[in-house]
Amino acid sequence: MTITPQSRKAVSTMTSTQALRPATETVSVRVPARPIGLTMLRTTVESTAVVAYSDADGAAELGLIVEEVARGLVDSATDDSMLDCTLSCADDMARVRLSATTRSELHRDRYAVGWQIVDALTKDTRVTRSHFDHARHGYPTEVDFDWQPRVSAA
Repeated sequence: MTITPQSRKAVSTMTSTQALRPATETVSVRVPARPIGLTMLRTTVESTAVVAYSDADGAAELGLIVEEVARGLVDSATDDSMLDCTLSCADDMARVRLSATTRSELHRDRYAVGWQIVDALTKDTRVTRSHFDHARHGYPTEVDFDWQPRVSAA
């Protein structure tokens, strides 16, 4: 590989852009709690993680985790529910909160491969289901977890 003056300039520009990045980046997205929403959500999460951590593999890992959790919410979501996701990326930790209105308790089978992946790659996964909300015709349900960039279970 040959380094040209143009590639040096690109590297310098990328480094200075990272230096200007705020200590924490937070992105919130709201999509329909339907299968099409999972694709939009995963794409947004992965794009945000690439910008925050400059790590495509880590971004793909976080996207997979978010998609698995979101799929559980979508599978039990009420017909008109929206899936909300807030992703806060700091240097050493990403915090994720996903929420939707569900018809029943979120089924979290500890033997299911999807939840095993989530548990293996995250810290402190918490599922909170509130009391039945008559206005929403379901249970407001939140899933929160922390994820460390550049740390793999392998």
